[in-house]
Amino acid sequence: MSDLYERKLILVVGKGGVGRSTVAAAIAGACAARGRKTLLYESNANDRFGKYFDKPAVGTELTQLAPNLSAVNTSPAAAMTEYGLMILKFKSVYEMVFENRVTKAFLRAVPGLDDYAVLGKAWYATTDTTRGKPTWDTVVFDMPASGHSVSMLRVPSVIVETVPDGPLTRDARTIVSLLSDPARTAAVLVTLAEEMPVNEAIELEAKLEGLGISPQHVVCNQIYPDHFPAGTAVARVVDALVADPSLASPLAELAAHAGLSRDRRALNAHYLSELRRRTDVPITELPMLFAPEFGAPQIAALSAKLKSL
Repeated sequence: MSDLYERKLILVVGKGGVGRSTVAAAIAGACAARGRKTLLYESNANDRFGKYFDKPAVGTELTQLAPNLSAVNTSPAAAMTEYGLMILKFKSVYEMVFENRVTKAFLRAVPGLDDYAVLGKAWYATTDTTRGKPTWDTVVFDMPASGHSVSMLRVPSVIVETVPDGPLTRDARTIVSLLSDPARTAAVLVTLAEEMPVNEAIELEAKLEGLGISPQHVVCNQIYPDHFPAGTAVARVVDALVADPSLASPLAELAAHAGLSRDRRALNAHYLSELRRRTDVPITELPMLFAPEFGAPQIAALSAKLKSL
């Protein structure tokens, strides 16, 4: 996975509820710890990154989270403004063109333009320079949930195929080139070791490959610890306790908790095996972390796990 951190753009993708944003933050933290100037990028999100790094919530303005690590939570409107200014150079010209009522109505009618603006801002961040040097070594993009991500990643190709030549198509070709270049872009699939997330991860892998984007890593999140390895004395004790209906409190609750932990681990092991059978992409396991709140210590622990691979 160390090779992952040499990329200009890391796309973190997966269905909702699998801990995609948590993994994106951990990857960004690991990347920054390697000395790379890292931008953690999200769009229209209920921000968690500020809390993850003991900082205020991240908004549309750049926020520094840690040494070598900053974040931004853009919106389609903010991204479109930046794109317009990048093309037209002067704010007065931008306002005359993009703030025009007719132009606004036209832009609202263009399918996928919001997604293109958000994706375009991520692309631009990979090319941005400060005093002749790259502003960011790596951009970690915490993408929307899987279906939306696929639609967003498809937009540049659609523009190239359907829009007449001009600045829009020129930039779209550049974005397509970036996304399909494994030397510059890495896609990381995030999933859980459960039936539906594994099935969706395999489907998402195929859809990304259909767009010319080859996923280079799968992170299987929230793996339960193996407290009671099969065949050991402690496993036999747990089996006996769980099967005994006569247990009194608090031993009954303790046995139920042990049984839940054992069963969750067995479920995870089964679907990890299923995931390995159905994909050739390298798989990294991240442990379930038990804490009243998820914040900086937990992100640091996951980053350390990812950094050492």
